[in-house]
Amino acid sequence: MLDFPTNGTATVNNGNQTIRFGAFEADLPSGEVRKSGSRIKLQDQPFKVLQILLEHPGDLVTREELQSRIWPEDSFGDFDHAVNVAVGKLRAALGDSAENPSFIETVPRRGYRFVATLDEAPADTDPQLHAINGDRRGRVLSGINHTLLVALAVVIFGILVGSGVLLGHRTAKWQPPDFQRLTVGRGTVHSARFAPDGHSVIYAASWNGGPTEIFSTDPKIPGARSLGLPATQLLAVSSSGEMAVLQPVDNRFLFAGRGTLGQVPLTGGSPRQLAENIDWADWSTDGATLAAVRNVNGKQRLEFPLGHVLYETAGWIGHPRVSPKGGQVAFLDHPLYPDDKGVVSIVDLEGHKRVVSAAWVTVEGLAWSADGTEIWFSAAQAGTERQIYAVDLSGHQRLIFRSPGGVTLQDIAPDGKLLVTRDEQRVGMMALAPGATKEREVSWRDWSVPTDISSDGNTVLFDEEGVESGATYTVAVRDMRGSSSPIPLGQGMAGHLSPDGKWASTIISNAHLLLLPTGAGTARQMDPSDIQQYWHGPSWMPDGKQIVFSANRTGHTVQCFAQDIDGGKPRPVTPEGVTFCLISADGELIAGNGLAGGGGWLYPVEGGQPRAIPGLQAGESFAWTSDPRWLYVYQWNQAPAKVYRLNVLTGQRQFFREMSPPDVAGLHDISHIYFSSDGRAYVYSYTRLLSELYLVKGLR
Repeated sequence: MLDFPTNGTATVNNGNQTIRFGAFEADLPSGEVRKSGSRIKLQDQPFKVLQILLEHPGDLVTREELQSRIWPEDSFGDFDHAVNVAVGKLRAALGDSAENPSFIETVPRRGYRFVATLDEAPADTDPQLHAINGDRRGRVLSGINHTLLVALAVVIFGILVGSGVLLGHRTAKWQPPDFQRLTVGRGTVHSARFAPDGHSVIYAASWNGGPTEIFSTDPKIPGARSLGLPATQLLAVSSSGEMAVLQPVDNRFLFAGRGTLGQVPLTGGSPRQLAENIDWADWSTDGATLAAVRNVNGKQRLEFPLGHVLYETAGWIGHPRVSPKGGQVAFLDHPLYPDDKGVVSIVDLEGHKRVVSAAWVTVEGLAWSADGTEIWFSAAQAGTERQIYAVDLSGHQRLIFRSPGGVTLQDIAPDGKLLVTRDEQRVGMMALAPGATKEREVSWRDWSVPTDISSDGNTVLFDEEGVESGATYTVAVRDMRGSSSPIPLGQGMAGHLSPDGKWASTIISNAHLLLLPTGAGTARQMDPSDIQQYWHGPSWMPDGKQIVFSANRTGHTVQCFAQDIDGGKPRPVTPEGVTFCLISADGELIAGNGLAGGGGWLYPVEGGQPRAIPGLQAGESFAWTSDPRWLYVYQWNQAPAKVYRLNVLTGQRQFFREMSPPDVAGLHDISHIYFSSDGRAYVYSYTRLLSELYLVKGLR
């Protein structure tokens, strides 16, 4: 680590005052940056940011530290703008990108990290001799030193050649990682693990729209064989040859599923059922104990062993892995379901949990390194192109592998081999415009999620969450009647359109609730009062003067609130524990989840006893029709999606229509279905995940 004093003057380390990285070098005393010998124009403050980042290569430098070092006298608002400008100028000088950083990585809302490798700079071995270079005595000493060094080098060379060290060094050249593709089908690889021999591979996949099935393959022999476990998800493989599986599988979000945890040997048979409402599981190193993620009363619990709770969250937990020594469990900690933004955390057997990584916009896939000193995971700061990183137990993070298109880590073998999937993820939108007879694609980029449709069916409100939209996403509208491009409105996760179509609600980073004009006008920020975190997209009361949203106040759990758009404080309209808040067409009822997290319930806005939605089936999503007596209901994880109308008074069910995109390979779910007032125009989203499984050697 380089050590620089806070006044900006470099401390000479072995005489070095020039730091090199890639094609660049930073000359600390002069405050210059050069590329291939040519000076690059860089102002004072951006250079100071670079200098501080170079002090801690690979480590997080917080925004607060930058403020105290560079702008100690500025107010927070002035500093916030200054640091953004300085980092932007620094990135421009280095030709770097915030979305795909080669040098400076953004850790959202926390700070920055220098991710490039620093090169050794030539050291001044005797700086005093340079000061008297014109003196004859200095030249004599230099000549004597040169003679001694040459003689010493000859002796050392002979020793190294004689011992074979030099030959070994010359033959131990860096080798690029080796990739071997293991699957060729068109579909989704949901999970993959090494067998106990560390050679064979077990994986769960669904091909060409078929059900999830478990396969076994030998990388030396082409092809794979089915283990005879259809409609089964693979969670883990033990050292004794036992699989932890899920049956039946209720697909939740991309790699996540839910079902009954079972145990079955690799040789086949029927799984022995162990526990219900399980999402994830992993075996201990000795294969005797299971860690699992269980759903209880609307929360997720990490248990190890089964029944012993180590950690509980109102968010969701993914990819738990028991450490090689068995004393800790690493997992991905996500604050909001089903968003896969989150962090890497570890918890010990006493329940002491701590975060060890930066925050990521998407993080999926996790495994312990072979020696148990690091946790490897795949994540991205924007978009879905995840790269592989490693973090040790002290929080020191490093980039392992960067791939165009992104990869997801599946497993690490004892000898260091990896299983990764190269994933093509996409969330798109299909729509039937007013008067049209055929659906058409209305997606914008790679992750378009519809959140509302205008009452006349002409306009779709959606948010774009792909790589080009950055960490805060983009809210946009699109006219369904033609081929015009979408119109971006601002940042955030979109909510709903106002009844007159002139406003769209949005939540930015779960911290700010804004109203964005769909035409001319200025955005309006709602007063948060004591709201600590906003949850899901706000909907509008029929009069257009109030909005209803889910959030939690400091010290409280999530519930629904109503708030006047022209002022006033948020006021609770449901008990705590209600996550989704859908307002009926007459403004009298809120349809939301149950207090225990299951099913759907109706909550009177003006107070009163809530009641369960009659006739609603397990796992069904719902949305109001223009008639407050009826809901649209459907199973969101099925394709094609069959939509029904459900009477909230009687439970009567009527089939309404069926919808599906034409290509079903890798199709994960159909969701976010919205209809116009007359039910003739609609929009929905589909999630597609196409995977290829690879065996990788040589990553360190």
